[in-house]
Amino acid sequence: MNTESRLIKLYRTRTFSEKMSDTFDFVRENWRPLIKYITYLLLPVALIETFLGDNFMTGNIRFANIIGKNDITEMMPWLSSLIGMMLFTYVGFILLNALVYTMMQQYEQRQGLQGVTFADLKPGILRMTARQMILFAISIVLIVVFFIFFALMITISPFMIFPVILVAILVYPLLILVTPIYLFEDRGIISTYAKSVRLGWKTWAGIVAVTIVLYTIAIILQTVISMPAYIMMGIKEVLTAKGDGAGFVSSFGYSAVQYLLGVIASFCGSCLLSFVTIGTAYQYGHACDKVDGVTVDRDIENFESLN
Repeated sequence: MNTESRLIKLYRTRTFSEKMSDTFDFVRENWRPLIKYITYLLLPVALIETFLGDNFMTGNIRFANIIGKNDITEMMPWLSSLIGMMLFTYVGFILLNALVYTMMQQYEQRQGLQGVTFADLKPGILRMTARQMILFAISIVLIVVFFIFFALMITISPFMIFPVILVAILVYPLLILVTPIYLFEDRGIISTYAKSVRLGWKTWAGIVAVTIVLYTIAIILQTVISMPAYIMMGIKEVLTAKGDGAGFVSSFGYSAVQYLLGVIASFCGSCLLSFVTIGTAYQYGHACDKVDGVTVDRDIENFESLN
């Protein structure tokens, strides 16, 4: 089987089963470079994120006593671990999106990822990372606006909580395609959101189906992989709180094994999340072709270029 016959085109109308099969086929065909560069970019993030997460969970054991003293200085290590963990979680999310979308872009342009190097991926990763920072800032603004609106509606009537939440659930899928549109295309912010809403409105059911299925698979597998780390963490919290066996759970060996399991869980979480990212990209390509006829336009351009 040659490279061309195995090429999974981004812009193509797909059924739900084709979206799923193309997502898994892309991973199966390109798992080596995916694992290689996810490790290169996200393993350091996982190391730091797990360290901060361990500090945060350890701080939970003493949190009740700390908060009772109303001493902000004693809460700072706990708060700094929490903020740091959230920050590096977001950094990992940005780098994963930038890496996966850049690899998909290179895959489309090169007719495969054979021989791709980090030097080939670096410009795209930097560009997409910078654009995601812009999206993050806008997302913060939108979230703040939503919560202000939410608070105002509840002030008017407590019963408004249900229609507001329902509207938010219905509107959110319209914005899921914002990231692939803004990263794959050369568009401004307003144009990106407008296109996401337009495509999302006409492919709403597909977006919801792909998102729910892929996130469900990722969450179930992530829960299974993370279970050993959570169990060790729970044992440590219980024994430390009771004072029984605190020396054992505080030993270097126990802490090292717990940290290693946490790093594995965090890293595997990034790998699993890549399935969601890839599936979202193929949903975007499906929506572009179905609504805007992208494939037809490109075929016409290619035909005209031959004449």
